[in-house]
Amino acid sequence: MAAAKAKFGFHILSGKTGQVMKKSSVTLCYIFLFINTIIVLYPLLWLTFSALKTQQELTFNTWGIPKVPQFSNFFKAWTRSKMGYFMVNSIVVSTLTVVFTNLACVPLAFVLSRFQFRFKRFLYFVVIAGMMIPINSAIIPLYILANNLKMMNNLSALALIYGAFRIPISVFILEGFMSTIPKELEECAHIDGCSIFRVFWNIAVPLSRDTIATVSILAVLNAWNELMVAMLLLSRQVQKTLPIGLMGFISEYSAEYTQLCAGILIAIIPNVIFYVFAQEKIQKGITAGALKG
Repeated sequence: MAAAKAKFGFHILSGKTGQVMKKSSVTLCYIFLFINTIIVLYPLLWLTFSALKTQQELTFNTWGIPKVPQFSNFFKAWTRSKMGYFMVNSIVVSTLTVVFTNLACVPLAFVLSRFQFRFKRFLYFVVIAGMMIPINSAIIPLYILANNLKMMNNLSALALIYGAFRIPISVFILEGFMSTIPKELEECAHIDGCSIFRVFWNIAVPLSRDTIATVSILAVLNAWNELMVAMLLLSRQVQKTLPIGLMGFISEYSAEYTQLCAGILIAIIPNVIFYVFAQEKIQKGITAGALKG
């Protein structure tokens, strides 16, 4: 048997499950993962090398390793563009986005998952149909609406727009998990005299904390990185978010690309740290509603 497996190029992946896979397929998987790793890491390495070069070296040695690392570029990027103010604005917008998203999505997902009423499925599909509408495709209507409602240069209004566009995917994730919560818990709570609100607040919300955390994390990452809508609605210097602030390194008459690269690295550091500590929550929240019953 062993000789036959070796002859045909099979090997056992797991003794418990008895799964088999060709060695060639395993090799192809590793090659694919290696290539994907290079594709992901190379832009980050190039960005780091560019941030450590002088402007002249970046022009004549675009793809090479910096000869003498210029760590002063990071200090200049932080002080010249006042990144501290822009980062505070981004934190405010991201926090408000999370609040607006959860206030709208958690109760709506609870209602769609626990109640039966006419046109329920129609309402659900209308809500999640919003996933097919990217925020950048609605820039012109958003600008007209914000201008008519006097919402320009308003961080709260920007966060409200971000939260509105997070509703479809957030409801989709939350409803998928809340529908798996055993109805017996709700029935026992009703027998004990709990109202619908107490069932929602004391049972549904605590059991859904990982999924709510996932929705919140995705909302934060989206609000932190968004540029187009923020650039359209925010024109005052003191209210610009971090992605807009980084655009200040490029002007009509000059472009400090090395400082721009340094600023981008500074901007993505909170993203990377946040995701490293939150990835477990994201995985739990995304897969929580995958198993029914």
